[in-house]
Amino acid sequence: MTSAARPASLVQSDWRSIVRGGAIMGVVTAVGVAAFAFLSRVLSGAPETLVQSVLVVLGGAVFAYLPSVLLRPRDVDTIAWTAMIGLLGALVFTGIDTVLLRPIDLYHWTWDALGGGSGFWYIPVWMMGSAFLAWLGAWMVAKTSGDREPNVPAVAAQTVGIGIVISLILMVTGVVPVHSAGFALGFTLGLIFHVPLSGVMRKG
Repeated sequence: MTSAARPASLVQSDWRSIVRGGAIMGVVTAVGVAAFAFLSRVLSGAPETLVQSVLVVLGGAVFAYLPSVLLRPRDVDTIAWTAMIGLLGALVFTGIDTVLLRPIDLYHWTWDALGGGSGFWYIPVWMMGSAFLAWLGAWMVAKTSGDREPNVPAVAAQTVGIGIVISLILMVTGVVPVHSAGFALGFTLGLIFHVPLSGVMRKG
């Protein structure tokens, strides 16, 4: 549902756009995961940590904001549909992963071992995480765009900057080790923090 002040032409919340967006997200996720796994095979030490950290931060920005580029959320309804794109993207990736990536043994499945040989314990977590990132990204875009066409790259760059700062603080203080997982945590916290921060900045 769109208001009169928010042109409907900017919003693409029909089911075709949502399904297409989910398919795009799934393919992009598979490419990113494959690149991460391949580079982990050919790199080691500090270069591996640096490259993987860059991929994780960029991947987080894509997960959070590409659904908004595809759907252009403006209100509560379209924010929810954007989160659906994140969920569908995780479902599409799971299919690609099961059919293609697992059979070619691209990476080791430590998560399966932790789950007693089953991936069903973490696949729902992956789906919830994807929907959560897309939801927060859509919320940010809707809050900062108003009646204008949203500048998604600018908003995403702000989130990346906040996430990197949080990551460095966590690592310098010894809360987390210097690792790509630390940057993943920092980016997620940065996205969560960015939502209320943007509201404060707009009021100021």
